[in-house]
Amino acid sequence: MGKMKHIVAIIIVLTVLIGGFVYLLPRLNDLPLIKGIKGSKQAATDTTAIQASANDTLSFEEKMKLALDPLEVSYSKRKKRHIWTMGGGETIITYLLQTQRFVKKAGGKVLYMEELYNNNEVFQAARVDLLKDNGDSLNIEIQVSRNEFKLGASLLAVAFQVTQLTPELLAELKKMNYPYDLLIPPFGLSDEEYRYLDKINNLNVTLWLTLESTKLNKAHNKLRPLRIHHTEEQIEAVIGDASAKFPEARGIVSRYGEQAVEHRQLLQAILKPAKDRSLWFMDISANRRSIVPQVCKELGMICKDAVAYNPENSSLDDYTKAKIREAKRNGLAVMILPLTASSIDKLSDLPEKVKAQGTTLINLSTFMKK
Repeated sequence: MGKMKHIVAIIIVLTVLIGGFVYLLPRLNDLPLIKGIKGSKQAATDTTAIQASANDTLSFEEKMKLALDPLEVSYSKRKKRHIWTMGGGETIITYLLQTQRFVKKAGGKVLYMEELYNNNEVFQAARVDLLKDNGDSLNIEIQVSRNEFKLGASLLAVAFQVTQLTPELLAELKKMNYPYDLLIPPFGLSDEEYRYLDKINNLNVTLWLTLESTKLNKAHNKLRPLRIHHTEEQIEAVIGDASAKFPEARGIVSRYGEQAVEHRQLLQAILKPAKDRSLWFMDISANRRSIVPQVCKELGMICKDAVAYNPENSSLDDYTKAKIREAKRNGLAVMILPLTASSIDKLSDLPEKVKAQGTTLINLSTFMKK
C-alpha cells in the first residue's frame, strides 16, 4: 500500500512538470534572456549587412582610391583632369597595370593610356581615360612623386657576420628595433658566446658555414670547413650538426668559399643535405665564376648571391649608402656587415633613413623568397 502511494505521488509530480513545460514553452521567446541572445545574433547579422551595404555604396572613384592608395588627389582646371599623386618606389608602369586590373574588376573600361615624358615636376607620369561602371567618363593624370615614397615599395635586409660576441655587443644588439640576421658560425665560438644568443629577443639566426678557400689554414679547423677532399658523408655530418645546433636557422651563407663555389661535386655535396633540411643558400664569395645558380637550379633549391662589405674596396659609409640606394633603385637589396660596434653605430638611424624613401627592413629569409 505504501509503495502504491509513492508511485501515485511520482505520477502526479511528473504530470505537473510536463504540463508546466508545455505551458511555458511557447512563452520562452518572450523572456528577457532569450530575447537578448536572439538580439545579439540579429545585431551581428545586421552589422555584417551594414558593412557590406556601406562598401556597395562607395562610388567607383572611392573604390579606386582604396585600391591604388594615392598620396593625394586633386583637380587641375588647366588640364581638365584629376591629378593622382602616387608614392615613389614603384614605376608608372606598375601603377598603370594596377589601374587596368582595378577598372576591369570594377566593371569599367580603359579607353586610353599614355605615358608622359619631359615633365620636370614629377618623377614619372601618365594620362588615363576610362569609363566608370555607370558609363560616365573619368580622366586622370597619374603622377609618381619624386620626394614622397610608398612604404613597402622596396625592401632591404640587414645581416651581421659574427666572429665574436661580447657583453658590449650584446647590449648594442638589444637596442636595435628592426629586423636583422646574425650569421653565426655553428662551430668555433666559445660556449659563453653561444649562450649570449639566448639573451637576444626576436633573434634570426643564419648558419655561416666555412667553405673551401685558399685562405684557409690550420687555425680554421675549429670552424669545421667543408673542403674538396671531404666525402659526402663527412659534409652531410657537418651540416647535420650545424642544423641540430641551431634548428631555428632557415638558411646557409658562405664564409670564404671562393674555391667551393666553382667545384660542382663539392657544391652538390653541400647543397643536397641543405635542401633536405629546407635550408636556402646565399653565396657571398664574390667569385664571378661561381656555378651556384646552375647547381641550385638543377636541385630545385632557393639560392642567391650577394655582396658583403669589404674594407679593401669600400668604406663602411660608402657601402651602407650604396645598399640603401640599391634598395630604392631595384626594389630589393641586402646589406651584410661585420658585427662590430662601428657597424651597429653606423646603422643606428637606418629605420628613419630608409623610411624616407619607402623602404621596409626585412630579415634574410623574407629576402630569399622575393
